[in-house]
Amino acid sequence: MRYGSQDVESGKAEEKNRLADLLLQAGPTYIYPASLAQQRLWILDQLQAKNSGYNVHLGLWLRGSLDLTALHSSVQEMVNRHDSLRTALRLEGEKLQQVVADACNVAISITDLTGVADPTAEAYQLARREVMQPFDLGKAPLFRVRLFRATPLDHVFLCTMHHIVTDAWSLQIFAKELEQLYSAFSRGQESSLPPLPIRYGDFAEWQLQWFHTDELQRQLNYWTNKLKAAPALLELPTDAPRPPEQTFEGAIEVASISSDIIEGMEKVATRCQATPFMVQLAAFKVLLYRHAKQEDVVVGIPVAGRNQVETEGLIGFFVNTLVLRDDLSGNPRFTDFVAQVRETILGAFSNADVPFEKIVEELQPERNLSYNPLFQVMFASLKSAVRSHQFGDLTAFPYVVSAETSIFDLSMTLIEDIDRKWWAQVEYNTNLFRKDRITRLLSDYAAILEGVISDPEGNILALPLPSLAGSGNALNVIPAEKERKEKQRVASPAAARSGSERRFKPVDREQEVLVDVWKEILGLSEVGIRDSFFDVGGHSLIAVRLIARIQEITGKQIPVSAIFRAPTIETFAPLLRQNIIPPPDPELMNLQEGDGAVPFFAIAAPGVDTFGLSLLAQHMGNNQSVYKVQGHAPIVWGRPFTKDELRALAKEHVAALRSVQPHGPYCLGGMCGGVLIAQEVILELESMREEVALFAIFDTWVLENSQIRLLWTLDYYRGRFQIFRRLPQQERLATTRRFVKGLFLGNRNGTEARWDETYWPGEKFREPQFQAPVLLFKRVRQPYYYIRDRQMGWGSRSLGGVETCELNCRHDEFFRQPQVGIIGQILAGRLQGIRELEAQRAYVFSQPNSYSLESKS
Repeated sequence: MRYGSQDVESGKAEEKNRLADLLLQAGPTYIYPASLAQQRLWILDQLQAKNSGYNVHLGLWLRGSLDLTALHSSVQEMVNRHDSLRTALRLEGEKLQQVVADACNVAISITDLTGVADPTAEAYQLARREVMQPFDLGKAPLFRVRLFRATPLDHVFLCTMHHIVTDAWSLQIFAKELEQLYSAFSRGQESSLPPLPIRYGDFAEWQLQWFHTDELQRQLNYWTNKLKAAPALLELPTDAPRPPEQTFEGAIEVASISSDIIEGMEKVATRCQATPFMVQLAAFKVLLYRHAKQEDVVVGIPVAGRNQVETEGLIGFFVNTLVLRDDLSGNPRFTDFVAQVRETILGAFSNADVPFEKIVEELQPERNLSYNPLFQVMFASLKSAVRSHQFGDLTAFPYVVSAETSIFDLSMTLIEDIDRKWWAQVEYNTNLFRKDRITRLLSDYAAILEGVISDPEGNILALPLPSLAGSGNALNVIPAEKERKEKQRVASPAAARSGSERRFKPVDREQEVLVDVWKEILGLSEVGIRDSFFDVGGHSLIAVRLIARIQEITGKQIPVSAIFRAPTIETFAPLLRQNIIPPPDPELMNLQEGDGAVPFFAIAAPGVDTFGLSLLAQHMGNNQSVYKVQGHAPIVWGRPFTKDELRALAKEHVAALRSVQPHGPYCLGGMCGGVLIAQEVILELESMREEVALFAIFDTWVLENSQIRLLWTLDYYRGRFQIFRRLPQQERLATTRRFVKGLFLGNRNGTEARWDETYWPGEKFREPQFQAPVLLFKRVRQPYYYIRDRQMGWGSRSLGGVETCELNCRHDEFFRQPQVGIIGQILAGRLQGIRELEAQRAYVFSQPNSYSLESKS
């Protein structure tokens, strides 16, 4: 076991050793602290249902005779060379650690599409699905490589990474070094890349050491003064109410920027003694000001975050975000506003060593799950990652997959492509904005740039905005009432509370328990029920520990995000009071609205707890409709269902399913008794000539002939004996008399006989068969009394085949975190494929993109 630093305090060394002990089976590893930027992304990953919002990708269309061996060797060398490509993130106590594997073997998944009617469209659909697949941050590597063969001479290379191990600069390094390695290996040469001077983990350790310097405090003072009383939210007009939590569901719109505009901006920049980026950003802020009618405009911009020369060649998450605040009041001339933006940028760059996460921690803005802290709109200007068409003896073209996520309300990026053409790309949240609004926004931005070029000395309110009728020379004054409300929103919640409120005492058992937990986790001697968790020292990492401790004590599954909605003991305690018996659920209950296309039906046996199915629905993506199907009777305990009971439930459920989805393809699943009912539903649907596209089974064997009779009998009586030992003496005597009497008289318990007949039905039994494919989620280790069958008996029943996904947990942990999140991701991915296939059946799919084979011939 090796570590990134030999000069480690004994306490830290012990902590690393504890983590190392857990990882010995995974081979040699390096342990480093996570950087602050990594901590923030990890926290967001814990708070949100697993999503692909922070996935980034590098795509290449490669034309020519591809050397697969050289390509694989090139990717493997990249992984050997860069620690970030072998890194996972693990929480150890209160500290988040980078766990870097010493070695990681790369597999490139190759999909041959040469037999497909439209390989270009099919490759794009597969690439889009790959880019949207989430990562588990606890498992290395946090990147995937796919290769799609469109023709013998055309391949799509796609590398998808999680942002926590990469950034835009890193993608350029990856593309450049991959080309150099492939050129060498395809010619039988050795790599000529120089060794890297440091590791990303060294940077993270340096960053933590820098936090103890006076320079940090000086820079923090700059940011607290600059952002004091800044508006919490840029209130752009939206097409729908803001959801209570960020959804990260997004889309992209792109428009070209003419060479005349690019040249004109360069001239304006020279005139203003500024850079083109400063002019571009100033124009963008004018656009936001005019649409939001908000003079105090705050925007985030990315910076490389590589202030040491040693970091320039590393792949890793270095990028930092600077928060730029400018005042557009008084209708200034554009040139004057550019001067203001220039000073803002120069001041920010002079204090750019402080990570954005540290600024948020220092300012403690109002926490709101519905938007990003400090800023919600991002602006960037960059060059595409692929800077050359040369790739060994091949010709390379950038291959871009349009994102379906947006981590901010809106992000505008100006991109110079491989051929020196410029594009304006807007990534936007589709829960807030419609496509037509974004299209108008892009048109307005182009109009502002043209107006600036024609008259840079003009006032900003005179700049043309086609989408805002009568916008020219209009006065844009913020009402005093709006300013007053804005100040109220950004005021500290802690300052608003009186001292008497802070000392309220608990009034019931739930509040008493929470007070004890608050004290334990936060290390406090006193805490009041109206004290905000975040005002008394809590932060996101501690929130994870707090919720885990509450779950350990109460046994209740509560999401981490609950502490953000209910940050005081007084508001949190009601979450623990769930003992009121609710009215019975309907047979068909909507767990998640979704878009209604190809719903998933989770079938449960009558009377069983279905809270886990509700958790599962939350991890399947907002677009996926999910229903729970559960009859009210018969409630069966201690005996098997009869055939008549199963058939009756199946008929009822089929009628319920068809009330919301008249025809297939149907997707359904279940666990334990729910699987038995679901199997009967599938047989009923297929007898009606309806298609069942998916049967999801959660750790459940086929009922018949799946257990070894002798071993099952031993386990059964062992369990009975354990129960017997816990009985009072009188009950044990009575049980013993009944048992002895049964032995002498040959009487057999009727329930035992029914189980025997169900588990081992005899030679006349004919296994039911169905066309539906099975997606089987199963434990790695199954009970010893079952037969040896990885498909748990379903292989001989499903004519559509069985795909297995193994999880290392107990049976009763399947619908708990983190398993439920993993299951939700995998299931959502499979359902998305079915939805897309169904959409293609409904109409001829046409995906416009610039990568058709004809365009390269």
